[in-house]
Amino acid sequence: MLGTDPDADRVGIMVRDDKGEFQVVTGNQTGVLLLDYLIGAMKRTGRLPQNPVMLKTIVTTEMARKVAEDNGVACFDCFTGFKFLAEKKNALEDSGEGKVILSYEESYGYMLGDFVRDKDAVTASMLLTEMAAWYAGQGKTLFDALNELYAKYGYFGEKTHNLVMPGLDGLADMAKLMQDLRDTPPTEISGVAVATQVDYRTGICVDCATGASSEIELSGSNVLRYALVDGTVILVRPSGTEPKVKVYILTKGADSADCQANLTKYGQWVDTLRK
Repeated sequence: MLGTDPDADRVGIMVRDDKGEFQVVTGNQTGVLLLDYLIGAMKRTGRLPQNPVMLKTIVTTEMARKVAEDNGVACFDCFTGFKFLAEKKNALEDSGEGKVILSYEESYGYMLGDFVRDKDAVTASMLLTEMAAWYAGQGKTLFDALNELYAKYGYFGEKTHNLVMPGLDGLADMAKLMQDLRDTPPTEISGVAVATQVDYRTGICVDCATGASSEIELSGSNVLRYALVDGTVILVRPSGTEPKVKVYILTKGADSADCQANLTKYGQWVDTLRK
């Protein structure tokens, strides 16, 4: 099942599982399926460009980076919003550094090719149906394909928490939460040590073990990022359109149950931010 929103810039899919029941495929999972299929299709037809690149946002699954880099495709992070993904695409291609084959974000937005430099459900729907047909030709569903990707690249899991802060004090509460995290950054989250802290507002990354700081490429956005020693990444950012702070948990486990356990564990830390 495939559906777009009214202006056809986002697209979501549902696929039948091994019991024949429809399951929602997340935007993160759909992007990984598209990326792996697109790389394979380009290789099979000799169309993979020199210096291929894929772009994702800072809050999009790290599984996309794993799929890209394992297949010789560079991966770059951008701030949320397709204007940033399109700007990065232009910069890389104008300078000759690379050719972008896919850009996507976790909220069901995908940018393919050069015809539309924005998220576009029309081109994405075309590739989704082509991909489903290709797997069907091998006797597989997209559910089968997704499980094969997890087995090949590792089990990744993601969850977004929304800390709603309504009312007249909402903006002040959102600002206070972000400032409190900057004033007293966590050194551990749910009992797991924080390896690095990034403040995307200043573009500074701090190594928690040594205290050393360094500049990163991205800066100017009110987002905090915590990379934990177990490979989990947690990001905190205020919504630009709604009275809430979003907390993204991007984790990896030995299997799907381990991933779910991590999401639950780190979700308990997110609950402490509500107070």
